[in-house]
Amino acid sequence: MPNSGNTKTLILAGATGVVGQAVMKLALAHPQVGKVVALTRKPLPPQPKLLDQLIDFDQMPETAPWWENADAVICTLGTTIKIAKTAEAFRRVDLHYPAQLARIASLNGVHTFVLNSAMMANPKARGLYLRTKGEAEKAVVEAGFESVTLARPGLLDGNRSEKRPGEEFGLLVSRIAKPLLPKRMRSVPVENLARIMLECALRARPGVEVLESEVFQSTTLS
Repeated sequence: MPNSGNTKTLILAGATGVVGQAVMKLALAHPQVGKVVALTRKPLPPQPKLLDQLIDFDQMPETAPWWENADAVICTLGTTIKIAKTAEAFRRVDLHYPAQLARIASLNGVHTFVLNSAMMANPKARGLYLRTKGEAEKAVVEAGFESVTLARPGLLDGNRSEKRPGEEFGLLVSRIAKPLLPKRMRSVPVENLARIMLECALRARPGVEVLESEVFQSTTLS
C-alpha cells in the first residue's frame, strides 16, 4: 500500500548500473523521497534514506517487508549480449526480471512503475535486443499499474564501469555531429534520463506514458 505521508518510498532495481546509480543519487537527495529500497545482488555503501536489500533475482520474493508502503518502482535493469554471453541469459535480465518485478509489485499494491527501455523497442521486432525490450514493456503495461512510464532513450552518454567500444565510437560521432542531428538521434545524457524517470515516478500520472529519446535532451518534462 502506498505511503500516505508527504514523502514517497521508491523501489529501485538496477542501482549498480550507470542509469541506476544516477537515479539513486538524485532520489536520495530529493526532498519528496523518504526512502529508496535498492534491490541488489551486491551490497552498496550505506547512505541516509537508503535500504539496500540483497536479493536473488531468479527467486524474487513475492512478500517482503520492503514492499510495504512502496509508492513506485523504477527499473533500470539491463545487460548486453556480449556480457550475458547467450540470448537466454540476456532475456533473463532484460525481460524476465523486469516482468517478474512488475508482477510482484502490482500484487503488493504498488501503483507506479517506471521502466528504462530502449529507442524503437517493439515486441514484434526481428532483432533480439529490440524485441526483448518491447516484450518487457508489454509485460509491465499488462501488470495493471495505475501509472506506467516507458523511457526509450537512444545511445546513452555516461560513465560506464565496463568498456563498450562500439558505444564509445558512437558517442564520439554523436558529440561531433550533435548540431546536425535531429534530437531523437542525439546521444542521451544519463543524468537527464535519470532525472526525468524520477520525476515520472514521483508525479505518477495515470495511464501509460511513452517517452521517446528526444525528450531526454532536456532535464525535465515540459
